[in-house]
Amino acid sequence: MRVLVDIGNTRIKAALDDSGPLRLLEACAWRDSDLTQVFTRALETAAAPEAILVSNVAGSAIAEAFTRFCTARWRIEPQFMRVRRECAGMTTRYDDPTRLGVDRWLAALAGWVDTRGPVCVVDAGTALTVDVVSGSGEHRGGLIAPGLALMARSLTQGTAQLEIDQLEPVAHFATNTRQGISLGCREAVGGLLQRVAERWVRELGEHPRWLLTGGESRLVQELCTLDLERVPDLVQRGIAAAADSP
Repeated sequence: MRVLVDIGNTRIKAALDDSGPLRLLEACAWRDSDLTQVFTRALETAAAPEAILVSNVAGSAIAEAFTRFCTARWRIEPQFMRVRRECAGMTTRYDDPTRLGVDRWLAALAGWVDTRGPVCVVDAGTALTVDVVSGSGEHRGGLIAPGLALMARSLTQGTAQLEIDQLEPVAHFATNTRQGISLGCREAVGGLLQRVAERWVRELGEHPRWLLTGGESRLVQELCTLDLERVPDLVQRGIAAAADSP
């Protein structure tokens, strides 16, 4: 059995890979928390694995802490995934692949391996990222924007003590500030993805399959008119695909 771990900017998401469908474990927030307790909670149902494969975009300090945890618990050092120019039939056109977020690359790789055709991968987390893979397997790059919660916080910080814990649906134009921020953030994300779809047809002449992952994926799916297919374990699928590809 392999443990596949996605360490994001705010959460740790793990899955168990044991010659069948991946079993996604409960995601755990890690910021401002005791990391040993977070790792224990995130992996409490994992038996001793053969390998621990990790996507990490949260920096070296948490990588070092996770390595110490795995070594102490299972006497196994985790393997941290790295972006490759070519893998499993997908080639990235990113100017410098080492500057491409490994989670973005892995999610795009999983989408390509699953589709083998044009695929657009949307990761709705702290940041909202979009990655484009053409029908010929070229990762053409993508875009990065604030996620919904981050966008809302940027508008409410220091603004008349206004705080928004959750964006709310707004049927018509907003008649108060809270609704105005909710509507503005939701329309911004929905409009952004629609522009991506239009650009894809204009530049590539293709109609991609749309895959959606990340902690805010349900909300993004609700507010967008595109046919977005939620795949919660997309990064973990990419980890497995990259590990299995020479």
